[in-house]
Amino acid sequence: MAAILATLALPATVAAHVTRTVGPYTILVILVEEPYFQDNHAGFEFWVHRGDVAVQGLDATVRARATGHGVTVDLAVSAPNSAGFYVADGTTNGAPFDPLGGGAWSLILTGTVEQTAINEVIPVVFPSYPRVATAPSAAVPAPAPDPARGMVVWLVLGFVMAIGLGGAVWSRGRGRPSSPVAVAPPGSVAPR
Repeated sequence: MAAILATLALPATVAAHVTRTVGPYTILVILVEEPYFQDNHAGFEFWVHRGDVAVQGLDATVRARATGHGVTVDLAVSAPNSAGFYVADGTTNGAPFDPLGGGAWSLILTGTVEQTAINEVIPVVFPSYPRVATAPSAAVPAPAPDPARGMVVWLVLGFVMAIGLGGAVWSRGRGRPSSPVAVAPPGSVAPR
């Protein structure tokens, strides 16, 4: 029963990998969903096949645009990578694509595949997790700790400990009689 409810709670379509058929072509879109830093990327990868054969030259004939969060971004389409995917992870101005914290986006592919005109709107969903605009740089060292601040912390801790110890000694002293009591050494008998 729980498995059925969990299945019903899932969205009707998984939008991280989308396959479309346009005429004789199959288009597969995969999200590049790494956290957004300057040294890695988020964006789209896609390939187009006619049957089992990858279509070449789309970096010259297909344009990519992403829309989401009220923003439209023109993306540059790279030549196929070693896995055969075209990558659209940067703007036509050279800036990295930022999916603005994830959520619903659409990749719009326009132009021609061989001699076939395409105008495909492919809705996707980027995962929603915090994205960071810049990665920490090795060129910018972390600020040195302030020794004065550390000294203040130690002084406050010492003061708190001294008050606590003083309070403990004072409260123990209040419960004892005012005259000293003779205590016999171990193994001896105390006089009566």
